[in-house]
Amino acid sequence: MGYQEIIKKVQIYSGLSDGESKDALDCLVETLAVRLDEAGRKQFATNLPEELGDMALAVYPSEENSKPDILVQFMQLQQVSPTRARRDFLSAWQALKDSVNGNEIKRLRQQLPRLNQLLR
Repeated sequence: MGYQEIIKKVQIYSGLSDGESKDALDCLVETLAVRLDEAGRKQFATNLPEELGDMALAVYPSEENSKPDILVQFMQLQQVSPTRARRDFLSAWQALKDSVNGNEIKRLRQQLPRLNQLLR
């Protein structure tokens, strides 16, 4: 599935505009990628469309960007309310799940235990 198709899926799941859906998807990929080690980020990137893969490889973990709660960080980056952040995050996650190999999704969930808490 291509980048634009995934954006459309986010839009379907969330009711957001194309631009907002793109922003939510991009933010999700960056928020996840920054929490992965180098090998994990590379593996994640190879399973994404080129545009998203490039984003995943462009972020580097630091104390500042990898320690906050995933949803809190997403909310701050998107500058939205907690309720909207959760809806947008889960919509982007569902679209990503629809487009990425199931083994990659399983690997992400194993490497990011805080993600599992959010997805409950």
